[in-house]
Amino acid sequence: MSCDEGIMGNDEVSPVATTTGKIDPVTHNPTTLSAPVKHVYVVHDDATFSKIAIGRCFPVAFGVPVPNVSDPSGLNCDDLPIATLGTIPAGGTFPTAKTGANFPSLAIDKAGNLYTVWEQAPTDPNTGNITGDTLLKYSFSTNEGTTWSTPVAIPTPGLHNNVFAWAAAGDSGRVDIAFYGTPTPANPNDPTCGTNNGGKGGPDATTNGIWSLYVVQTLNGHATSPSFTAPILAGEHSIHKGTIQTVLGGQCGDRTLGDFLQVRIGSRGEAQISYADSNNADAAFAPHGMYVRQNGGASVFASSPQVRGDAILLNAASDPAGDGRRESAGVTGPNDPNLDILQSSFSQPALAACHPAGTPCYRVKMIVNNLSLTPPAPDAVAVWLTQWLVPADPGCTSSADSCANGGKNPFVYFESGATASCWSGQNAALLLGGGVTLTYPGTKQITAPGACSFVPGPFGTITIDVPIADVSLDAGVAAASTRLFSVTASTMTLPAPAESVPPNPGNFKLFSGPIGGVLFDLIDVVRAYDFVPGAGGGTGGACHEADGEGHMPGAKSGQASFHFDEDPCEDGDAEDVHARDPGSNMDFHSTQIVSVAFDDVARTITIVGVGLNNGVPVTFTAVGIDNGQTALDLFSLTLSDGYSNTGNLLDGRVALF
Repeated sequence: MSCDEGIMGNDEVSPVATTTGKIDPVTHNPTTLSAPVKHVYVVHDDATFSKIAIGRCFPVAFGVPVPNVSDPSGLNCDDLPIATLGTIPAGGTFPTAKTGANFPSLAIDKAGNLYTVWEQAPTDPNTGNITGDTLLKYSFSTNEGTTWSTPVAIPTPGLHNNVFAWAAAGDSGRVDIAFYGTPTPANPNDPTCGTNNGGKGGPDATTNGIWSLYVVQTLNGHATSPSFTAPILAGEHSIHKGTIQTVLGGQCGDRTLGDFLQVRIGSRGEAQISYADSNNADAAFAPHGMYVRQNGGASVFASSPQVRGDAILLNAASDPAGDGRRESAGVTGPNDPNLDILQSSFSQPALAACHPAGTPCYRVKMIVNNLSLTPPAPDAVAVWLTQWLVPADPGCTSSADSCANGGKNPFVYFESGATASCWSGQNAALLLGGGVTLTYPGTKQITAPGACSFVPGPFGTITIDVPIADVSLDAGVAAASTRLFSVTASTMTLPAPAESVPPNPGNFKLFSGPIGGVLFDLIDVVRAYDFVPGAGGGTGGACHEADGEGHMPGAKSGQASFHFDEDPCEDGDAEDVHARDPGSNMDFHSTQIVSVAFDDVARTITIVGVGLNNGVPVTFTAVGIDNGQTALDLFSLTLSDGYSNTGNLLDGRVALF
């Protein structure tokens, strides 16, 4: 295929085999193949970034070029036009509109219909400067790309600049589109990229822009006039503060986010998105890789029109036993019980209960399969780490790092070595193979008596009390929320203590971010959760109650039953969770409740603790969702021995009071 290509977008294979062959040069219509094949499509723009086109290819025999028969490449391809975005007027030098806020994106639904999305902005034909907002444009084809609908702008009310769009499709006409968007318009006076200072403007000139991850959806994507949802916030908070580098803006802006965004469709028709979050000390060059999965709203599968996914866990989470494995150099080792996390919890004790007493603290706790202080060879040090994200208030104007960077990525860890110790700090990074990797070097040792403790052996525990002041944003910088986001516990092994290479050794920085820390092998990771102060029943002066009982489909067959009662401050009953699932040989009874947390907006309760399944100790996480009707209420139970079941109720109820 020969084409005038600027930047190639994603390539996709159609799920539908057809007999569409090469375009006949005389009739300009596709020829017909003798047997159906699945076509490969590659969407791209041109060298001027003012046209969108698509390559349609199918396999042929290797050989001399004979249409529909053979080719030296093993492919026959046609390059088909999708849209012309702008033209160069008489006397002008640049097209009147262009793309270039990442590559165009393509999706193919189960019926073989094609959808493409790209970013587009108006340009000055004399200077090439961006003169307006960066919008998302959309077009579809129902005949394998031979012809395309007239492009339409996807409505994104309140957002002035939208970039990095990625589309994914399910059943016919049902499409999800993920992107980064900001309400911040381009600033002509941006000191680096503004049009008044020699720049091209556009997304590259969104001074102090607050960018977030959004999704829009259409369920009639090839109708005469497709309809779209308003932008839905897919992440819980903003993911970047500042400008974004694009070809539109002359590749002048902040390149922190790279082009690390992609959406795929899960088995239930839900959007699953990988993206980047730069709200940390290395905001200039090292974003955190992130993942989010749709847990409600419309599905792109018509057979299951509503997505019913797991609720966001609060304050604690359990983890399956047996997954604490070293995976490096292409080899997966056996489970290491010493680094196999069973449960993670996060709380804010009363002042008198903190270590030292009277100092406001967070308490971070882990339960480990069989805790010892011996790291697995060949490494010399083991670390049990818990990290979280604290985005700054979008309106902050302080020059302090945590405001300028959009937030902070604090952590605490317990470390084995010559002596056990606990540390707090925030992320750093190391240069590695032409890129960077995040590291976690502690900068302040936690030494208060009782603040760093552990109990070795089966179901061993690690408990850390860290002063809140040590893991908060800079003085005078407000957080975006009282909630702490994406609390994630993990274990790792290192060749040297994590704090042995501090951030900025010799005051070396890359851009403005700290370089330092020690490379590690990641062993185990617990599902992330949010910490919400005061969300627990009966704490902080608040008292909630939740009761649940009923039946749901079993994990493998038949029905499962469950019962829970929280909180005794309301009804005086003992806190308890128990469940039975005969089809999976599960008979569970809780013995200790570690954490209970309520989300009054989402109407959920998260209960985490320890119990017995058929008499064998396990940790557990139970979640109840009160949607107001039996058929809509949901209960899920996850045990550390591998049992997991989530479903809507067949009878009974989940009730939050």
